[in-house]
Amino acid sequence: MAENKDSWNTEKEKALILASQQDAKYFSALYNRYYELIFRMIYKRVPDKDTTADLAQQVFLKALLNLKTYKITGAPFSAWLVRIGLNEVNMYYRQNKKVIEVEISERELSTLLQEAEVTFSEEDYEIVLQTMDDLPGEQAQLIELRFFEKYSFKEMGAVLGLSEANAKMKLYRTLEKVKKAITLKRRNG
Repeated sequence: MAENKDSWNTEKEKALILASQQDAKYFSALYNRYYELIFRMIYKRVPDKDTTADLAQQVFLKALLNLKTYKITGAPFSAWLVRIGLNEVNMYYRQNKKVIEVEISERELSTLLQEAEVTFSEEDYEIVLQTMDDLPGEQAQLIELRFFEKYSFKEMGAVLGLSEANAKMKLYRTLEKVKKAITLKRRNG
């Protein structure tokens, strides 16, 4: 069972990271703690369970191989794993020349549109999806992390290598871009 995402900064976790850096046998506790989180994050982007499992294993293998270079900075350890996971997903799609798809629930879409201050009706569904598809990589990741993964701005910044304030600013600029694009497509539609 996954632990509470807010408990990432515990002394126990720091001790596990330090112990794992000295002896790989301790890494299994970190693996067990974060496997479900990483699997779900990848599965939203690669809706094939076997491929998702392979990519999740690759994330933890890379994390283990690079653990000695990991520095405890106050950012969640899970953010480092998510960053590795996003890189693995992107590499998978590049190697297979596929388009990244993210599953979005109606509730998640509604929350996103409320935040962007966009009124939404069923007729707009295709416009909204097309607008989301048109977003460049980092902007799409900001929306995914905030609205689909439910990350705080601090966690988003850690995953994307941004400050908390910069993550927040970039997200709201992206939401403004989404709002303008939807409005324009409605007028021209």
